Amino acid sequence: MRPGTIEQNGRYIGRFGKKAPVYDLLQQTVNAYNQDMGVNSTYEYFNTYNGLEVDPEITNETALNVVFYLRTLKAPIQRTANDPDVVAGKEIFLNISCGKCHIPELQTGPSSIAALANKKFFPYTDMLLHDMGPGLNDGYTEGSALTAEWRTPALWGLGLSQNSQGGEVFLLHDGRARSIEQAIEMHGGETTQSKNQFIQLNADDRAKLIRFLKSL
Repeated sequence: MRPGTIEQNGRYIGRFGKKAPVYDLLQQTVNAYNQDMGVNSTYEYFNTYNGLEVDPEITNETALNVVFYLRTLKAPIQRTANDPDVVAGKEIFLNISCGKCHIPELQTGPSSIAALANKKFFPYTDMLLHDMGPGLNDGYTEGSALTAEWRTPALWGLGLSQNSQGGEVFLLHDGRARSIEQAIEMHGGETTQSKNQFIQLNADDRAKLIRFLKSL
């Protein structure tokens, strides 16, 4: 197992993927090469044909270069952070307990890349699995995650998603939510109380909360 992975009772803590089955960016990268594009590497189980291993189609150097690129991508920066409505919207976000799962601030651990070591960052996620209720139970399991459990998605970059998705919004694990409001209203399970508090907001407070989320 590579340095930096966290082991507990023979299992490793995952942080990547919809159900957090992946423990680091190298695993995420080689899985994407193999499962999404059918490209083999020495880090993956090779596809077999007539019992013969298929030669790796990318070098270890290529895989590691992609990982380095992903690790050093600049994080999205919040826009209009000082706008009074955005500031008020963040307070509403925290008051209705959205920040318990979408944690605003985290800190990196040690890193071989000095610029990434022990740095505060603002992803708005706890990177943990949560029961999202029967409405988001699609019968899909991965690893030890249950069918209604999903990893808290990071909210940074949320306000940029419409431009990156051709002018429309496709949210949640399967893109079923066509607006931020709809995505919130589809929350259930552990998040039911926060969802209900959002529904009960007056129009002005709801608009401020959405303005804050779109600033991320």
